[in-house]
Amino acid sequence: MGPKVSKLKFRLSSTLTSALLAGSILSGATVGAAAAQDKVVVAVSPLGADSNLYWTTTGAFIMPSFQTLVGQDPVSGKYDNSQLAESWEHNEDFTSWTFHLHPDAAFNDDWGPVTSEDVIHSFGLHVGDDAKLSGISLFREIEITAVDEHTVRFDLPSPEPNFLFSHAGRGSLVIYSKAQYDAEGLDGYESAPAGSGPFKYEGREVGQSILFSTVEDHWTGTTPEYDEIEFRWVSEPSTRLAMLSAGEAHVVTLPRDLQDDAVEAGEKVIVSSAGAMQTTMLFTGQFMNPEAEENRDARSYAWADVRVREAMNRALDRDAILEALYGEGVGALSVYTMDPRFPGYSEALAERFDADYGYDPERAMELLAEAGYPDSFENPKIPLVVTSLAGNPEFAQMAELVQAYFDLVGLQTEMREQDWATGNTAIRGFNADFVTPMRNAPVRPSALGSQIFFTTHASPHLDVGDPELNDLGAALIQETDPAKRDGTLQAMYTRIFDTYAHLPMATVPASVVVNSALVEGWSFPGSTSSGLSHFELLDLK
Repeated sequence: MGPKVSKLKFRLSSTLTSALLAGSILSGATVGAAAAQDKVVVAVSPLGADSNLYWTTTGAFIMPSFQTLVGQDPVSGKYDNSQLAESWEHNEDFTSWTFHLHPDAAFNDDWGPVTSEDVIHSFGLHVGDDAKLSGISLFREIEITAVDEHTVRFDLPSPEPNFLFSHAGRGSLVIYSKAQYDAEGLDGYESAPAGSGPFKYEGREVGQSILFSTVEDHWTGTTPEYDEIEFRWVSEPSTRLAMLSAGEAHVVTLPRDLQDDAVEAGEKVIVSSAGAMQTTMLFTGQFMNPEAEENRDARSYAWADVRVREAMNRALDRDAILEALYGEGVGALSVYTMDPRFPGYSEALAERFDADYGYDPERAMELLAEAGYPDSFENPKIPLVVTSLAGNPEFAQMAELVQAYFDLVGLQTEMREQDWATGNTAIRGFNADFVTPMRNAPVRPSALGSQIFFTTHASPHLDVGDPELNDLGAALIQETDPAKRDGTLQAMYTRIFDTYAHLPMATVPASVVVNSALVEGWSFPGSTSSGLSHFELLDLK
């Protein structure tokens, strides 16, 4: 057993935490004259959306002029019929989904009603060779049929209970006008694509901005209280803050440290009504596989020992880490990809989290001593990836804070600086040997997320190699009864939890900072890849 040491010695001081996160501090600027309220300006980091051909992008930004089939409630995030589908149903085994379009749905610029032919045409574009959308591989195996003018059916090769996810905020399919394509071809889409949403595309300056006007008497009855909305791509967070303070922008995205500066200057932070993202530190390799193939064998990694994995978890003061990374109000996540909005959520695991994962450096040292760490380990050093990802500037800081807490209990680490692409290549090549920050955004249905990040059934390169977990994942694929699927998912999450198969961090809402002199409020559920949506609900002063 390791030496008994007071917990106080292990709790990082706020000074140390601040030092680890130190960055430039901007003084609050006086808010300038309010911009004209007939135009809203949203300044965000570049989203890689410099194309009107949505299927050729990564899906990071759905233009507000476009609509998907399935909507999401701005408060609960639950699926609703606020987009093009009025209703839908599926067969008993989830291999056939039928969508009924709103009969009044119409494209802007007099391009006619939205019909099944538009859905089929758009589907064909989205599964073409030039498609880059995440998750589009599933669509390439689907057969789509127009049942009638306003009804379309998707027939899938295997059960897909989570099919609505692809048609909602995930945005794997947005609907273009076939009539416009027949008249103007792709040139028409590239110059002025006709959408069916409450906004009309007006133009873009590549790499700088994109402009939309609001549509009067829109078929949904939605009427934004302003005339135009412009999105400006601004790389530097300090520049976005300056725009906000000067009244040149209504809404901006900012890293957490600059959010604090903006609030001190009198601006207001608005967060999504539901979690937009989950974060974790993920163990790589098939470290739980007793018979791993040679190129996937991670049994020599320190985290292959469950006692070390538990010690790593108990070494972390998540309250302090999450407050430093995300500010107040962001709580610890009990199991990565488990979410109360989806089947499989276990309240029992959430209630057990403090007892089984809570900050306990004394117990962490005891576990390491029981495991014979570090002397009995071939590779005692734990490589922590220091990286950044668009939308997650905190990832590098997360690794640094984890390293500081590991050091306090005697866990040996190696800080490995690498870009996201390098790490991803190593993971997909089955030769990753590190612990890396990871995100689940937008938050996937649990049945999908659990398979992607822990089993061999969706992303084999992320498989932890646990035979029991893979058997449960296989059973989940075959099961179509909702109650039994829920039970199987809970069993999967219990297994992940009990074996300390990862370092869960947080469920994080999407957040923006608004000019408090211009914006009263905004409701959005954080369900898209960027976290932002429902721009028509921006409430101005």
